[in-house]
Amino acid sequence: MLPAALPFVFAILWASSYAAAKIGLADITPHAFVALRLAIAAAAAVAIVLGLRRSWQPIARRWPHLLVGGALAHGLALATAHKALMSVAATPTALVHAFHPILTATLGVLLLGETFRWWQWVGFALGLAGVVLGVPHDADFGVLTLLGLSLFGLSGGTLYLKRFAADVPPFEATAVQLIGGALLAIALTLLFETPHARLTPGLLGAMTWNVLFTSIGGMAIYNLMIDRYGAAKAASGFFIVPGASALIAWALLDERRPAVALIGLAAATVGVGLVWWRRPRAEK
Repeated sequence: MLPAALPFVFAILWASSYAAAKIGLADITPHAFVALRLAIAAAAAVAIVLGLRRSWQPIARRWPHLLVGGALAHGLALATAHKALMSVAATPTALVHAFHPILTATLGVLLLGETFRWWQWVGFALGLAGVVLGVPHDADFGVLTLLGLSLFGLSGGTLYLKRFAADVPPFEATAVQLIGGALLAIALTLLFETPHARLTPGLLGAMTWNVLFTSIGGMAIYNLMIDRYGAAKAASGFFIVPGASALIAWALLDERRPAVALIGLAAATVGVGLVWWRRPRAEK
């Protein structure tokens, strides 16, 4: 039961980050938001590892790869997505990230030798149908370019980490990845915007939530899934994100979505269940 619950817990945490970011971006520039979020999360993750007295030795030879993967999956993916959130609602942003499982599954099979059964591909098809049903696609070309870069960072970072930095403890891996993401986000902030912020309760709440529950907690779960179950199965949790994001955005931001979003969420949920379902050992 616990492994099957992991993608749903991750998806809810990730979905909530879109609404939280939308709230926080009212008071801070987007790249600066990501840079500050990842820097705080990196410091907190390192403090957690040190506080638990865990050894850094298991990642001694993997830290350069963890930095690169983190720069892609955290820095590039989040910086471009947050820039897009300045122009579009939270739910359409989640839609593009929902194509991450399709890309990751296909490339995982082709490049990493991961194996999928027929029912798992049926699950991906259901998940894709759920995305199309659940969230209308209404972003313009400029925003799509940003979200395309975000998708590239997310999928590319996931596959890179699976290829070059697998079999490492999730908390230690997350800490180093966050450092890589923070460094890239800081560079993007200095290159592409004049950062400014207003210290408000909304910004503090959004930053706290995204640091603790998404960048640290959510990504530790994601790294655990990549390590134990493969990049494609880990990415399947993103199918639930658009529907969950739509519900959260409706509750917190009053973003209105049609009832068909619930049908899409149900289809995506069934799809993830199929991706994670295993036949009894004798039938393998």
